Amino acid sequence: MASGSKKIHSVNRPSRRLVMAGLAASAGVSGMRGVRAAVPQVVVIGAGVTGLSASKTLSAKGIAHVVIEASDRIGGRAFTQTQTFGVPCDVGAHWLHNGETNPLVGFARRAGQAPYEAEDEWTLFSGGKWLEGEDEEDIWDEIDDADRAIERAVDWGADVAAASVVDSDTSALAKFLIGPYEHAASLGSLSTLDWDRQNEGTDMFPQGGLGSLVANWGAGVPVEFGTQATRIDWSGGGVKVETNKGTLSAEAVIVTVATQVLASGAIRFGPGLPDATERAIRDLPLGSYNHIVLQLDGDPFELEEDTMVAYSGVGGTAGLLINAGGSGLTYFDVAGDFGAGLTALGDAAMVEFAREALRDMLGSDGVASLKQAKAFAWERNALFGGAYTAARPGRAGARQALKRPVGDRILFAGEATSVSKPATLDGAIAEGARAARSIADDVL
Repeated sequence: MASGSKKIHSVNRPSRRLVMAGLAASAGVSGMRGVRAAVPQVVVIGAGVTGLSASKTLSAKGIAHVVIEASDRIGGRAFTQTQTFGVPCDVGAHWLHNGETNPLVGFARRAGQAPYEAEDEWTLFSGGKWLEGEDEEDIWDEIDDADRAIERAVDWGADVAAASVVDSDTSALAKFLIGPYEHAASLGSLSTLDWDRQNEGTDMFPQGGLGSLVANWGAGVPVEFGTQATRIDWSGGGVKVETNKGTLSAEAVIVTVATQVLASGAIRFGPGLPDATERAIRDLPLGSYNHIVLQLDGDPFELEEDTMVAYSGVGGTAGLLINAGGSGLTYFDVAGDFGAGLTALGDAAMVEFAREALRDMLGSDGVASLKQAKAFAWERNALFGGAYTAARPGRAGARQALKRPVGDRILFAGEATSVSKPATLDGAIAEGARAARSIADDVL
């Protein structure tokens, strides 16, 4: 089959950045068995990469603490499973961004999960055909024009919706690549200044799945599982964290819970959080970015493994990662407004969209090659509520606002508080360490 490919200029590697601090919950000492630090100085809520990083930093400083997690595992949105397809499948985060500085890259090499670089080439399909020649060039020209328009707004300091500065006639495929595919948000919901914070480093894939790498990296961190925070009382000295297993008293708390969950009121604060913090939480919603994973028989696409395909057709857009790592799995990713709407219809609708897109691209033979498929929807997971954050238009300052300590006892941390590397694992790791250092230096 014919296929054209070209390097994206400003649109960076697929941000399977599903990255994030694992939404957790909290644990208590009162009425709780197995708490590692009997009298902790710090409670860390959440055992995603942010919470794990905070714990590692606190341990290095000799600070007694407890990590509590609402689910039954570590890693948050970085999770690899083998049950469905018999081979490693990343349910969420799949990419190691910023390979030059990402601490997980060195760990992966030492752990026998040596990462390899992602390709910089894309293949495009739109309007019922594989794009080549002028048709393909037109898409890249649209992307370049849109990039320049947003960058001009950034240069002017204009914090507005990216859609307001991009030509409205820009194709759905180009809009998908510069918005939802990278930021989990459509251009109308995305701040121009936040758009400018996209990752610029080398992207890599670890052997065996990113979720399994994170699980190995965090294996030495003691965690209290099945412990859900319901309230944080900071009315007196220190904090009291109420959970489904009792109440834990400490001098400070690091909250790595997803902003979507915080906004829902699942964890109450007494007294309530400052208005600026509440606004920051609301201004950093988790976007929609989900995998529909297809297990295909043979090589129906006739493309090299890890080839990226941008698709527009049968009513929607998607990004494909073909035969990821030679596993036989093709990640079919939907995002932004279209992805959210499709996800709301349920797993069956998601799989049907992927099936019809497969038919659109490869015909009946492509559909016949489909052995099985499974959709994963982070919006429907109550511990997360979405993929990763994108600042609302006019609210690019929310990340900095959310990272400010509350009462010198409550620190929020995660990819949501990273100004330089939002929506990435290494950004989340850095934020966990930052919060732990802040407590060590300024609170204890």
